[in-house]
Amino acid sequence: MNATTPTLSAEINIRRAAPADAAALAELVAELGYPTDSQDLKHRLDSLTAAGDQVLVAVRQQQVVGFVLLHCTYFLHRPPDGRVVTLVVTAEYRSQGIGQQLLRAAEQALLELGCGRIEISSGARREAAHRFYLREGYTEQPKRFIKPVLAG
Repeated sequence: MNATTPTLSAEINIRRAAPADAAALAELVAELGYPTDSQDLKHRLDSLTAAGDQVLVAVRQQQVVGFVLLHCTYFLHRPPDGRVVTLVVTAEYRSQGIGQQLLRAAEQALLELGCGRIEISSGARREAAHRFYLREGYTEQPKRFIKPVLAG
């Protein structure tokens, strides 16, 4: 945050996403480089929340300006892992404390689900996001194995 930009964190309300948020969520997903039809997004939101995932939105003056998608993975051998699947704040409001508020709300929700640790993946080109997560106490653990199983 630069010295001339006031923090908006006091003006932000964090709540669970509702189906009526689908259009705003689609716009935010598009900012990440994934254009998505709002009806498709609404269907995905319904499916994710029915499966137990959570989507929290940051709202400023009745406008959704960011969101975080949370997932909990359960294991037999240890407490579950929480995962921040997606976290985005609209470009106009970045670097003003909103991402930090969303991350804190995500951490609290995952802690309440009994998660023993939290994982965040971030694309290699998202260097500003990497700096943000490092500032927030996350460490980089780069070993992962992935096998695509569907074409497309």
